[in-house]
Amino acid sequence: MSELHRIVSLIDHYATNQKPLTITFGQILKFIAYSSRLKDDILLVQPSSYTLTQLPILSPAIELFLSGACEIPVPCIHEFWSALADIAWNTKLQFTSSDPSFYAAYKTFGHVRGIGMILCRIFTASNYTHTPIFI
Repeated sequence: MSELHRIVSLIDHYATNQKPLTITFGQILKFIAYSSRLKDDILLVQPSSYTLTQLPILSPAIELFLSGACEIPVPCIHEFWSALADIAWNTKLQFTSSDPSFYAAYKTFGHVRGIGMILCRIFTASNYTHTPIFI
């Protein structure tokens, strides 16, 4: 199934659900961006029998983080992951965001669950830049 078809099916599924849920394109992009950046955290909890050909299992901490950061109900995270994991996991995505809320989500929803990011200041002779480093 094509990636676009999976996304459309996901949106359609929640639009026609018994309790309709509006899914925005922004939520989908955030889900892909965050889950793509959390690959190492996701790999940490895989069983020893895990192979790269399998869809990784999300830990409860990752599910709760994605739910809060993307404003998606926790019960929906598994379906989002099933539909969007190939995009997030197998595509080299380089998301950068000037939106402070993108990075604030780590502080708000991640730190209490052991998911974080540090902003490291790199100083040069004329200025400094913020470079996100994931821990």
